[in-house]
Amino acid sequence: MKTRHVAAAMAAVVLLTAAGSCDSAEDRKAAQAVSGDQQKRYEAADPFPAAALNGRSLERKNIAERLVRYNDPKKISYIYLLAENGQVISYFTIKGKVSNAGSQLLPEDDILDPCSADYCPMAVDSAGDDGSYGPDENSIFFFTTNGTLVEWDGLYLLSDRPLEIKTPVSLVAEVK
Repeated sequence: MKTRHVAAAMAAVVLLTAAGSCDSAEDRKAAQAVSGDQQKRYEAADPFPAAALNGRSLERKNIAERLVRYNDPKKISYIYLLAENGQVISYFTIKGKVSNAGSQLLPEDDILDPCSADYCPMAVDSAGDDGSYGPDENSIFFFTTNGTLVEWDGLYLLSDRPLEIKTPVSLVAEVK
């Protein structure tokens, strides 16, 4: 008996999957209505706890605090550059914040209108801040307290106080 139920359920899944690949707009709307109704039942059973939050969100507070801390150009932090296995390769005392090397000051896209009579906008890649085209760099950069620019494309740990790391440092750079 159980085997028949399992086989029937599997057949239903196959049929629904196959039928789902050629849904009409009406079928799609009906499925969305069912999904929406189910979501309403979930929300009714476990409503959003707005009263318990007292109008506050700890996530938003944390994000705001991080933004304020790391938006200070005089902020001193400590960055540990890590190997894939977690070993500390190097560490630096930095001033300011860690930035994404792919960030740029100008927009990444230009909007062109190749049509002369009708408006038909098209987004195209714009040149980067350095005037070149190409993919973004997948790395970070920062400035040490003595002004040295360091760029890194690996794992890192950032803290606003020195940490006691127990792994030996494998690379020490001496800046003179």
